[in-house]
Amino acid sequence: MRKFVIATLAAFAIAVVFLAGDTQAVRGNGVPQLVKLTYLEGVSNFGPQSAEGVLEFSFAEAYARVDVKNLPPLDGYTFEGWLLGTGTPFRVGEIPVTSDGIGMLDTKLQGLASYDYNLFVVSARKLETDEGRPPETSIGGRFTIIGDDSGASAAGDVRPAMLPETGEKPGMTTRERAGRTITIAAATGGLAFVALRILNRRKVEK
Repeated sequence: MRKFVIATLAAFAIAVVFLAGDTQAVRGNGVPQLVKLTYLEGVSNFGPQSAEGVLEFSFAEAYARVDVKNLPPLDGYTFEGWLLGTGTPFRVGEIPVTSDGIGMLDTKLQGLASYDYNLFVVSARKLETDEGRPPETSIGGRFTIIGDDSGASAAGDVRPAMLPETGEKPGMTTRERAGRTITIAAATGGLAFVALRILNRRKVEK
């Protein structure tokens, strides 16, 4: 009976260790990168040179936030955020701007085909033009290509081991893991208590 109790408690300990590491195996926890956006020599060719902004993004968490100012709306144009690198340009999304020249985009990075990007630009699209990155570029910012999930880059972000698949089941949240751990603890603790009661009762009967 003692062996049964010990085995039960050992199984519980293994389950707790497994649950603690479950989320780490599913998703990375990269520190977001901050990129200053300005009128870049050799890149920018459109809009006011006083325009500026900030890009906050994380490939590991798959999101991007763009804030711009001094970028007033222009008749017949919309502004878009684009990631550029060695591969196909990736459209992050449209950046609506107010009459005061202030704009914001907060979005998920969905449909990434690679992580080989090192430049973000705000492009101006003329209405009713073909798809693809427009040649008119307002402001932009360069950043370091991130490393894989074996270590963070200097900027802090971490590239996941693989690109997310559409429809992939997300990993458990911290609350879900805690609830699952408590449930297992309660069940295992109950079994151990019952086993100890039976063991003590047998001792008394002897």
